[in-house]
Amino acid sequence: MIIDRYIESAEPVGSRAISRKLGLSSATIRNVMSDLEDEGYITHPHTSAGRIPTDKGYRYYITTLMHRKNLNEKMVKMVEAQYHQKVENLGDVLEKTSHLISSLTNYVGVTMMPGVEKLYFDGTSHLMEQPEFQDISKLHNLFKCLEDRVSILKVLCDSPDDDRLTIHIGKENKSSSLSECSIVTRGYKIKGKASGKLGVIGPKRMVYERVIPMVEYLADTVSNILYDMDE
Repeated sequence: MIIDRYIESAEPVGSRAISRKLGLSSATIRNVMSDLEDEGYITHPHTSAGRIPTDKGYRYYITTLMHRKNLNEKMVKMVEAQYHQKVENLGDVLEKTSHLISSLTNYVGVTMMPGVEKLYFDGTSHLMEQPEFQDISKLHNLFKCLEDRVSILKVLCDSPDDDRLTIHIGKENKSSSLSECSIVTRGYKIKGKASGKLGVIGPKRMVYERVIPMVEYLADTVSNILYDMDE
């Protein structure tokens, strides 16, 4: 509940908001929140009375608590319509995919060519809309990191060399400029063989329950498109 509310509002979550939802006293909720803080799942931002999730809290949420949302019919049709437009080569597919990821998630879409240090980015302006990056110095450092594509390549190449889903949260990212971000990636296949990667770069407060199924669906879709395409 704390994570769901924080993802929605971007504001620290107080005990009163949770107690109203559960019909329990604020004192009871404060005790539980104190325990969660002691365990490292949530923390106090500055002097706020509310709590926000830590990297550990997000990780536990993703692996244990999250309920994935299936893609709705409108999104599936939007994806199909994009790929029905003519694509002549792998570069066309990856460029279209990065744009599609960005459009569907309102985060940064990224795709990586197999075997070469080439990335396709789309939607970096979406990060300016996120409350986490209203601090100009944070936004500057993040944009500088995104411009230095070697940093992003290091993160992507740190993932397994197969088509498994990988999630890097906050300080799990090797670049300190990405410490306020999460990166969700999955590999795609060419001719049935794991090749490059595609995914999303966004705030740690991203809507994981929607982003993760979207990344998985697009990776499968790209793999299917490339199966019969000449390399």
